Amino acid sequence: MNMGYDFRLAKNNEIDTIFSLYKKRIQWMDKSGIQQWNMTNYLEVYPISYYADRQRLGELYVLSKEDVVIGAVVLLQSDECWPQMADSPAYYVHNLVTELSVIGAGKIILSEVEKMAISKGIQFLRLDCAVDNKFLNEYYESMGYKMVGCCKEGAYIGNKREKELH
Repeated sequence: MNMGYDFRLAKNNEIDTIFSLYKKRIQWMDKSGIQQWNMTNYLEVYPISYYADRQRLGELYVLSKEDVVIGAVVLLQSDECWPQMADSPAYYVHNLVTELSVIGAGKIILSEVEKMAISKGIQFLRLDCAVDNKFLNEYYESMGYKMVGCCKEGAYIGNKREKELH
């Protein structure tokens, strides 16, 4: 594992900690003038019960260091926003969040997801990000996620991105 980090399935007793990462990230977006989760009723669309359900289903993962949760991600094997691609094995990356003070945690999470996908014979990683978030779009592009379309869910409009794994 990378520099003492542990990427693993989330435990039930970590749900409150995980949910607090989303709350902190949204507060940071408000302070930083970034319009994304804070503008789409994110905590209402994805309440704490959503993460508890994902944990029970084995779809919620965390990145921790010294037993402290510093990031989380939901990995799905299907996504209704990608119906035309349903027959190609993929992980759909959702709800990626990191502790504000840990620079590079998101990159570590995506790297670990990629390793896990390859080990399971999964061909693609797919995700979306807000169309107007220039930083995130450039970030994902630099990591090999190619733009393949758009999606809309409520107030959210996103760019769909895909990375083919080898």
